[in-house]
Amino acid sequence: MTKYTFLLPAYKPNFLAEALESIKEQTYTDFKVIVSDDCSPHDLKSIFEKTCSDDPRFVFRRNEKNMGGKSLVSHWNLLVDMCDTEYFIMASDDDVYEPEFMKEIDSLVCRYPSANLFRAKVREIDEHGIEIRQELPTQEYLDPLHFIERMYKTGFISCEANYVYNTKVLKNNNGYVDFPKAWFSDDATHIMMAMGGCCTTQKVAFCYRTSELSISGNRRGKSECIAKLKASYDFYEWMNKFIYQFDTNNELVRKIKEEYKAKVVRNVKDFIYGCPFHYFIRYLIVCPSSLELNRVRMFFHWFRWRL
Repeated sequence: MTKYTFLLPAYKPNFLAEALESIKEQTYTDFKVIVSDDCSPHDLKSIFEKTCSDDPRFVFRRNEKNMGGKSLVSHWNLLVDMCDTEYFIMASDDDVYEPEFMKEIDSLVCRYPSANLFRAKVREIDEHGIEIRQELPTQEYLDPLHFIERMYKTGFISCEANYVYNTKVLKNNNGYVDFPKAWFSDDATHIMMAMGGCCTTQKVAFCYRTSELSISGNRRGKSECIAKLKASYDFYEWMNKFIYQFDTNNELVRKIKEEYKAKVVRNVKDFIYGCPFHYFIRYLIVCPSSLELNRVRMFFHWFRWRL
């Protein structure tokens, strides 16, 4: 029985063929692929047919209505519900897998059967495929707390399509954690799924592409700022609840709390000044006091930012 499924929610055509080719060229071949067109205005089916219609492992479907515009996570969870293999990868329409990705992952899965989360070491590339940076080494196996700590350390590249999940365990946890624009949804889901630890390949096996076309590339539109600001607050609340299952007097737990707090603060500062005034005031008022932000200073900075 097939062990792995690549689930690929697709909308953009620019790098789709390259992404599909990188999956098709895996040296470990016992997997299948579901490409899900999220009602794209582009002719993604022609790209699919030209690239992999000759490969029976690949199937194509199309949503009747666009889902990602309202909730990207709803599309992810729809595909998770369709998945009938033990493990899955939530691929993307612009990232690239090294040929040994599946071989390296399967080796980890066989060595760490109690883990439910696996990931490939990452190389970040630009729109031309040129390397920007490479992730610093990570231990092959990390327990839950040390994995969370590693997520917030320098040299860790955070993305989604390099992760491999135990399908049943994620379904039992009601799928991906859903925050607006999927902002922090991957972080929260990785943390939730790492309760059995997380395993990382020691070789670079995945290329994460950053460009203006990526989800994280659109940062300054008003609607984006509002949604991502709310997601930042939602994630902070989610993490505060999640972390209390551990000993809060533990030094590592205290360190993790400070690290995710600092990340949320950076995101709040990044997005709150791009909000219209009435949203700025609303989110300034409800800003958690434990983030220790100076509301008066932020109020005056909003006006300076507009000048």
